Amino acid sequence: MSRKLRVFLCHATEDRPAASELYQKLAAEPWIQPWMDTEDLLPGQDFDLEIYKALRDSDAILICMSQTSVSKSGYLNKEIRRTLDIADEKPEGSIYIIPVKFDDCIPSFERLKKYQWLEYFAPNAHEKLLKSLRLRAEVLKIETAVKQTPAPTPKTVIDDGLDLYRFIEIPPQPNSKVDYPFWIGKYPVTNAQYERFLNAPDYANPVYWLEFPKFDEKCQPMGDWGKAGVDWLREELKKANSKVLLPRYWDDKNVGKSNPNNPVVGVSWYEACAYAEWLCQNWERQPEARANPTLKPRSIRMPLESEWILAAGGDVPEDRYPWDELGQVTTSLKEVLRRANVREGEIGHTTSVDAYPLGRSSFGVMDMVGNVWEWQVNCQDRKTGWVRLRGGSWSDREGEVCVSICDTIHPLNRSFGLGFRVLALQGEIS
Repeated sequence: MSRKLRVFLCHATEDRPAASELYQKLAAEPWIQPWMDTEDLLPGQDFDLEIYKALRDSDAILICMSQTSVSKSGYLNKEIRRTLDIADEKPEGSIYIIPVKFDDCIPSFERLKKYQWLEYFAPNAHEKLLKSLRLRAEVLKIETAVKQTPAPTPKTVIDDGLDLYRFIEIPPQPNSKVDYPFWIGKYPVTNAQYERFLNAPDYANPVYWLEFPKFDEKCQPMGDWGKAGVDWLREELKKANSKVLLPRYWDDKNVGKSNPNNPVVGVSWYEACAYAEWLCQNWERQPEARANPTLKPRSIRMPLESEWILAAGGDVPEDRYPWDELGQVTTSLKEVLRRANVREGEIGHTTSVDAYPLGRSSFGVMDMVGNVWEWQVNCQDRKTGWVRLRGGSWSDREGEVCVSICDTIHPLNRSFGLGFRVLALQGEIS
């Protein structure tokens, strides 16, 4: 891709929240480079000069308006006049100005009324906007199709009983926030796999429960959790008068230990982190080492949201599922039910992690949506300490388990709908 389509967002202060949301959606498209003053102006820059340069150099201008903004004077009107003057220099019929209505407003400039408006909060509005921008990009010979680096072609594997222990290599992708390779568990961690940790003689060894890695909402490192994990474990073991803390629903007939290939549920974020560390330090003695002979992990943890989304094939458009091909979205409930355990399937509890082979992502990662929410390693923000979830569970509806859907929860939650998968790194990144 030679360059991206430069899109300028012209907006009033009153419309900034909606404009910022639009900016973020456009920025998620690998072929679009949006520009907005609050996002791209740097401290010390000449405000008026930089806005003029951005306007002049843009390939398309989105003029964002509402009933409030069209009825007042201000800098927005200056930007619109400049835009209209520049538009006069463009070839007749070019898609250059796209008026965006955030509500039922009437444009204040007569010259704007000749352009077809976009009712931004109408159904499918964002898809219509992208269609217009693609037409503009085609005229400028800017490539809009995203080429993914293909995952390694799966080899025909004889059933060796190790499939549930396999990891999938995810190579770096063009325009992705993740610029390093990683290996993600093909399936969520199962009851049988987690039981190994419970049976380990050193289950409560502090080395597994100390200094869990800490990441912020942008998936950037921000130190570690110190003694939080081991302090919590000791308190829980004391209350239970036990040497091992069993998952909350371990004895449940539908989701617990009697279902060895169902995802383990009812474990806190701390317990999931400790399992990952235990697996890393005991790798060579576990089936994972035989199932992945070329993988020598330096660290194992739960995924960052950015890594999980990449392994799921991306979260754009926002209603896609992991199995959807590029540019396609599953709209048939029947097809969703063939691929994921969701509420409409009326199963009412977790299922085996390999029960839905048609639900694999483009990289071959299984059971990423429905069945269980998956703990992520990054926080919601720097202040609360709550952490993120991805994937949705068996109790969620079909529209609530798309790749883009996320949730936030306290790390000590041990719900029946919470599970996790692990991720391995061979480099310095942790």
